[in-house]
Amino acid sequence: MKPPDACQNLGEIRCEIDRLDGEMIRLLGQRLAYVLAAAQFKKNEEDIPAPERVRDMLADRRTWAKKNGLSENFIEALFEQITSWYIATQIGHWRKIRGQIRDNSHG
Repeated sequence: MKPPDACQNLGEIRCEIDRLDGEMIRLLGQRLAYVLAAAQFKKNEEDIPAPERVRDMLADRRTWAKKNGLSENFIEALFEQITSWYIATQIGHWRKIRGQIRDNSHG
């Protein structure tokens, strides 16, 4: 990884940005694996959204954003999007592992 101030041109900067984006996407995939693994510990579908956990998690992300010089509002909104998608994905996974996928194609 080349530090930003060591980049000699826009091409090098773009290369590093692309590398970082790829790493963030890889990390989101790893995070998803944990989210899906958590489904096995949920007693029912209603346990999945865990609004108290989401509230606390978002507060932590705001703190981390501030410590890193990022917009707290932006990071909170970003993690709200991420969390919403992961919750929906976990619900689908939970239904699948419990054989509760509903076939609505006949009704």
